Amino acid sequence: MSESMITKKALSKALVDLCASKRFDKLSVAEITNQCGLKRQSFYYHFMDKYDLLEWTYRQDALHYLTNGVKLDNWDAHVLKMLQQIQNNERFYHNTVSTDQNILSSCFSNLTNTLFHDLFKRLDENNVISLKDREFYSRFFSYGCCGVLVNWIIEGFKESAEDIAIQIIRLAKDTQFLVSQLQNN
Repeated sequence: MSESMITKKALSKALVDLCASKRFDKLSVAEITNQCGLKRQSFYYHFMDKYDLLEWTYRQDALHYLTNGVKLDNWDAHVLKMLQQIQNNERFYHNTVSTDQNILSSCFSNLTNTLFHDLFKRLDENNVISLKDREFYSRFFSYGCCGVLVNWIIEGFKESAEDIAIQIIRLAKDTQFLVSQLQNN
């Protein structure tokens, strides 16, 4: 692992540890660097600000499950792993998302929009759905899933990661069924 990656991971771990007990908006760069024994200069060499670090941390901690090896036949397992990781760090996610949900929403929506677009493209073998409609459906499902994720975090993880994953799986299977019905008509 490169020295740069080691430094980024140290800063990220410090952020996660601090946000387990403190709201993100009340946290300073100095506190993050003090937590991991680095200088502010090191922080700014790797990140523009604490929001940049937060985005990087989201991507490295849980959202990476949606980028590595996700396929039509295994996406449900990847979604479950992501949700379980978020639930494992529930204080961190609650204390960051309740402060500013835009960073997680943006990261998650960008990833899932691409995944949904690919999903609709694969399911629509006969090109029954126009590109414009496929793009709209992808955005719609992405924002919907993002809303569910953010609400789940803000409301305090009232449902298990497994329950949320099952609901998303049902939604995807129902969507697959509807697309197949469109192709048969």
